[in-house]
Amino acid sequence: MKKNIFSVIITALTVINVVLTAVLFFVMLPTFQKTNRLMSQVATVLNLDLDADEAASADAEVKMSDKSPITVSWESQQTYNLAAGSDGKEHYAMLKGYTLYLNKNADDFDDVNEVLTADQAQITGIISTVIQSHTKTDATQALIEKEGLEEIQKSLDSKVAVQLVLDGYVTQ
Repeated sequence: MKKNIFSVIITALTVINVVLTAVLFFVMLPTFQKTNRLMSQVATVLNLDLDADEAASADAEVKMSDKSPITVSWESQQTYNLAAGSDGKEHYAMLKGYTLYLNKNADDFDDVNEVLTADQAQITGIISTVIQSHTKTDATQALIEKEGLEEIQKSLDSKVAVQLVLDGYVTQ
């Protein structure tokens, strides 16, 4: 008789345990999904920041002796229209030239150097687009150099380009 009562009690407790686990699962599942989404978003933001820091540190580690310059200069300054600002007036940026530094130790240095030396208009077009996308108030030389380098790296699908220096950059 005792064995049957214990079997019934154990079976009842097992069924209650399964029911409570199922209820807990369905009650907590939406909360777990929201938490998972939030954690994924935070991880994505942190990964973007980590990637930016890695790129900056990778560029900083390239020695000056390992950089190969591609210099472009014009006889007269090139003038670019800046995006319209809040004042409604037209503003311009002028540029005498630029120098793009490539990492000699990069695996694809020879290929990229050959392409860019033969076709400098591609780099000039990217820099022009970056300059024209800014207003006078935010078109600082450092920002243009940073965004221009990022766009060149995207265009080349390579990190062989490590520094962009604008020569004679002024806005008015």
